[in-house]
Amino acid sequence: MESNVVISSIWEDESLFEVKVSGSNGKFTGEATCYTNRENILELAEILEVFPQKLSDSFNFSTGKNDGISYFSISGFRTDGSGHILLAIEIAHIVSFTNARTQNYKASFDLRAEPEGVNQFGRQLRKVACEPLGKTEAVLNNAT
Repeated sequence: MESNVVISSIWEDESLFEVKVSGSNGKFTGEATCYTNRENILELAEILEVFPQKLSDSFNFSTGKNDGISYFSISGFRTDGSGHILLAIEIAHIVSFTNARTQNYKASFDLRAEPEGVNQFGRQLRKVACEPLGKTEAVLNNAT
């Protein structure tokens, strides 16, 4: 099983932008469709395109942790002087029903990454945020 995170756009209206997020570290796997907006994805892209710049750099991003809707979160920091990065990923697929118990599936895992891989992921996310729906996807692979 591949270790990666993949984000693609799948739907939008006047106020919402829906992305499909899937990811795995080889042992834990998750997939969800999450509501956000193009501006939030662009903000994440801008962070990742230049991350990290110094040893103390870190970041946190979430489409909005909520017990009632699906979400995706990612945070990262440098682990050494060579720029290696550790990313903490959480993917939550939450389905709420009016007359039944909420279905709540979550995958939380760490993913190691190289700086250039993170920067490339940011450039791909910029395309996801700016291009028509479903035209591109952003893929971040685990460092080998």
